[in-house]
Amino acid sequence: MRASRLTLLCTLLQAAAVYADPSAKLIGRVFERGTINALPGVRVSTSQGPSAVTDEQGRFEVALEAGAVEVVLVDEDHEPLRSTEQLKAGQGLRVEYRLLPRANQKRYQSTVRGEARHEGERFTLKDEELHQLPGGLGDPFRVIGMLPGVATPLPLLPLYVIRGASPGSNGFFLDGMRVPQLFHFLVGGGVVHGRLVERLDFYPGAYDVSFGRYVGGIIDAETRPARNDGYHVDLELRLYDVSLLAEAKLPSSVRVEVSGHYGYPSFIIHAIDDRVSLEYGDYQLRLDWRGLTVEALGSYDSLTLNSQSINLGIIRNVPDNFRLEFHRVQVRERDRIGRHELEAAVVGGIDEMSTFGGTGVRKLSLGWRFNLRSKWKWFRLFAGTDGEISRFTAENFGDSTSPAAPDQFGDLAGDRNGVVAGAFVEGTVDLFHKRLSITAGVRVDTYHAGPVTLLGVDPRLQARAKLLPWLSMNGGIGLYQQPPSFPVALPGIDTFALQLGLQRAIQGAVGVEAQLPKDVTFSLTGFYQKFYNINDVVIDFGPAVCTSPPPESLTGLPATITRQIDGQSYGMELLLRRHAGIFTGWIAYTLSRSERSYTCGLRPADFDQAHLLNVVAQIRLPWKLLLGGHLAYSSGRPATILEPPDGRSTVRNNTRLPDYVQLDLRLDREWLFRKWAVAAFIEILNLTYSQSVFGLQYPMIDNVTRYDMPQLNGFRWILPSIGVRGRF
Repeated sequence: MRASRLTLLCTLLQAAAVYADPSAKLIGRVFERGTINALPGVRVSTSQGPSAVTDEQGRFEVALEAGAVEVVLVDEDHEPLRSTEQLKAGQGLRVEYRLLPRANQKRYQSTVRGEARHEGERFTLKDEELHQLPGGLGDPFRVIGMLPGVATPLPLLPLYVIRGASPGSNGFFLDGMRVPQLFHFLVGGGVVHGRLVERLDFYPGAYDVSFGRYVGGIIDAETRPARNDGYHVDLELRLYDVSLLAEAKLPSSVRVEVSGHYGYPSFIIHAIDDRVSLEYGDYQLRLDWRGLTVEALGSYDSLTLNSQSINLGIIRNVPDNFRLEFHRVQVRERDRIGRHELEAAVVGGIDEMSTFGGTGVRKLSLGWRFNLRSKWKWFRLFAGTDGEISRFTAENFGDSTSPAAPDQFGDLAGDRNGVVAGAFVEGTVDLFHKRLSITAGVRVDTYHAGPVTLLGVDPRLQARAKLLPWLSMNGGIGLYQQPPSFPVALPGIDTFALQLGLQRAIQGAVGVEAQLPKDVTFSLTGFYQKFYNINDVVIDFGPAVCTSPPPESLTGLPATITRQIDGQSYGMELLLRRHAGIFTGWIAYTLSRSERSYTCGLRPADFDQAHLLNVVAQIRLPWKLLLGGHLAYSSGRPATILEPPDGRSTVRNNTRLPDYVQLDLRLDREWLFRKWAVAAFIEILNLTYSQSVFGLQYPMIDNVTRYDMPQLNGFRWILPSIGVRGRF
């Protein structure tokens, strides 16, 4: 009896507590479906009125009354979600919601204003938009070849001619580091795991003084830190390579990510030529703790050509190898003190290149960088300094009995030290309630190698104006200088032949951009560039004619491919794009001319292509299908048909190679589960089976070169890419 009375008393007390406190709590967390990514900034509304916004960890808490309540979650990048929950008085209900990514979220972004780190006209791509474009093979850096002002003279190769400048005059930056290359050979893609690249800014020209020592365009990429919500793994397997990305949040707010990439495309290349073998790989490590970032990355490419030799009637395959390799370690600290932002970094590097025959060059370097940004209401200051001390040696990395000798590298041979250092300062003034911004700056660089020291002073000016809420203009002009360079950037090949003087370019550009209805943007840009003393007369695939002799101060390989020449380029770039919705893409058209002052007069440059057209389109279909296509057209490059009997009287670039058309298609399908996702894709490049032409060649008949029978030197190709990707 006493126990029954005690039970009744407890029941009455509980009922009294419920009557006295009818409130309840809804405690939850919001994720993106198919991942373990927490979603901050999601608005959580309820039918009872109270609401909340998720924090950085995707968490929220709402005090409500007991009973049924409808919960609505809204985020601009995800589909809204409705759910009905039953709350009990005096208790808390823990829930977990997962939002589907919105199909019509913004995918492409081009800006001439905003919170960019550098002033000047630019094209910006971010996040997922970098990885699924048709024709890009999942590589963010290949997207550059689809943008206005960019020519790809040798299709399939990531070789970019930006506004008529030599490929060797373009600068590559990764997290503020100068890197010698961004791409592996042929189909290898970027030297950094694509999913690490958070943002890519492309500056075709007329950019500010914070970028120095280049006379061409700039490709500036930023990687992201590991996500701040646990562990993630991303594994992708394609037809000819495999990549892995792992990231984790450790105690004490330490975030670390490790990634790698290995390629084995030789079996595809053997379908074209079984004498050629190729492999490549790269790795990345990044550790973040508060404002400190430690990064290590590296890349290698190995190309082997097999030739046959006959000795005593026995046929043997004789391999010959060409190898590129570089490694970087960067320690960077970033901090904010009031209105000032500080960045300081130290970078160590090893670059190696070995050519066919075993001769190679090694470079050891130690670099530094320090930047200061200060911001007031109407004025912004940006100043900094950077430099590098390097040690170059010429070595035989292969067989010590190789017939190749280091002195074949001429000016690159032997031991030498190099020093480059620079400093810049620029100020930006915002006028008329920030409708007009003017940036003026100057950069000073010094170069030293051997007995030669050079000094370059580069003044530059940029302006931006907002004419109407939907219409803006931008423009810039400046002087850009660079030490002698090879036609193509290679690891270990820099700070050489300073006795030739600096390459110089005067760049000017003006553009207009209009924001149109339906998330459509239109831009039109005109540019003019004047080149002095540049090194872009490349290795010809036939006899060289109508070109200056090699500089007398050079010997060996540099004398073979280095020429000093003046020239100019000018043109117009048009871009029409839709960056949000079910259907997205762009049309990029460039009309331009690039000329050089050869010994036979002003002629089209070797890389001149008057018409460039890129049409990129993607459409989101039901069942999470993404279908995309890329159509590329380019007019033929100049070529020289030699006149009999020996071609010496020929005028350079007196004809054109055939026009080139390429069609690429890509189809993606994704399956989203609760905490993980699987995606499959198929991509085919060059469905048109078009021929990539390197140049002209002349047959040898009866030991006589037939200059009257020019033939195209190239091959037809088609490249499939099939893969699957798993992530959680």
